[in-house]
Amino acid sequence: MAINYWIFNVKKDENRKYSRKGIEIYNHRMCKDHFWGIKEFTKSGRRTPNVTYLKREDNVLFYLVGEEGHCFLGTCVLDSSFRQLTNEEVKQLTHEEFLDWNQGVFLKDIEKWQKPLPIESLRGKVSFVPISQHYGSYLQGSIKKISEFNYNTIIHEHISQYQR
Repeated sequence: MAINYWIFNVKKDENRKYSRKGIEIYNHRMCKDHFWGIKEFTKSGRRTPNVTYLKREDNVLFYLVGEEGHCFLGTCVLDSSFRQLTNEEVKQLTHEEFLDWNQGVFLKDIEKWQKPLPIESLRGKVSFVPISQHYGSYLQGSIKKISEFNYNTIIHEHISQYQR
């Protein structure tokens, strides 16, 4: 079975009661739950793109969007396909203050990068960050599929920047 490569966007979220920065949500999910909650349907009622294609052993990069950053934060391997949590899992893994969802994917081999990788450092190195054009439209949405080449390029760029 072929492995897929994904970018999961990390962003600020809020409801009537709570507001959390994207980095707070990311840190909570990586360090505590090892579960990435995914909203199954968009506000317009459509299924979140790519959610049905997520499967165990796929590789993920986490990308911080919005005012907080525009940088890659780390990686993981999916430990499940997209699925609904059981009632017992809901009790353990959902936290109202972190705006968690009752469905998503389990994570393993989590690597939180000590030094985030700014997307600007990838200009001209990956297909979705061209040298002279804006890249923001490519990264819209919560889950984006990328090529193995782009995934490996981002990993290598992070390693080379971290060793400087």
